[in-house]
Amino acid sequence: MSEHERIHEEAEREADDLERRNEQLGEHVDKVRQDWESKKGDEHVPGALAGEEEDSAEPPPEADITPGD
Repeated sequence: MSEHERIHEEAEREADDLERRNEQLGEHVDKVRQDWESKKGDEHVPGALAGEEEDSAEPPPEADITPGD
């Protein structure tokens, strides 16, 4: 096998691996999105209620906690 063929096969394997990982990542993103959508209506999930102001000018109350409080 020539050096050119070896490099070509290695590139093909890497491309196949990247395609597989891309598909897995897409599936993971879909699952996380579905999970988030289901939590948006749950009042027991902090910060997930639909209709809450997401872009508030003030930081959330927990951001005011300092170590040692």
